[in-house]
Amino acid sequence: MTGRDLPGYAVDDDTVIWRYMSRDRIRGLLGGHLYFAAAHQFDDAFEGAITDGAQRRRVAEAARLFPNDLDDQSHWLRQLSTAFEQLRHLTKINCWHMSRYENVAMWERYTRSSPAAVAVVSTVGALKRSLGEFRLQPTFGTETIYVGEVKYVDYLVEVGEGFMLEAFFRKRVEYRDEAEVRVALSLRMAEEFGVAVPADGVFVDVDVASLFSRVIASPWATATDVGILRDIVGAAGVPGAVGESALVRRPTY
Repeated sequence: MTGRDLPGYAVDDDTVIWRYMSRDRIRGLLGGHLYFAAAHQFDDAFEGAITDGAQRRRVAEAARLFPNDLDDQSHWLRQLSTAFEQLRHLTKINCWHMSRYENVAMWERYTRSSPAAVAVVSTVGALKRSLGEFRLQPTFGTETIYVGEVKYVDYLVEVGEGFMLEAFFRKRVEYRDEAEVRVALSLRMAEEFGVAVPADGVFVDVDVASLFSRVIASPWATATDVGILRDIVGAAGVPGAVGESALVRRPTY
């Protein structure tokens, strides 16, 4: 098992998770490559940001370190902020939705209601087992890949500044409906040793047969779309059923 539980953020291995994506994206995944986006690529500008409480603690620490020099306090705070902002480029993340059931809001948000969209269903344990080792170069050491549940916090109240990767497992409470499980790796140490780190995302090898439980077609998919999806998954030799969305069931009155 390559994926390691993030301390304080661990999720039960039996937890069901969903990844909503375009049909083009699943082709890459079926090829055994899972994309980890750099945190700065996400729409939420607060990815990697600290809470207001953590900032107040930083200001207090700056005053303690430089009690008689406001310029030095400001310089120290700017340097610290710049270092943490740089982590948005060095932290690579893959996101899943935690739920026993399909979620129409996730379809709409992450696939733009596309008839060609799909959802891959798995579990946290299967995800951890499926992850291969990641190296920036074949001769380099392996990078630790962490798995954990996102905590949704009130940034006006919480302090919540732990070790650096924790900032990427917290989101504003307004996003709590995402019920997110994340897989993340930090390439901060690699950069410190002079290794060139990609500005955007990286691909991590996965054992697709271990990862996939089910593949669900978009609720807006036509019969043709479902057939294409079945052909794509079948051609990859991936076990598990390709099914229609539960949202296409016809009601009884």
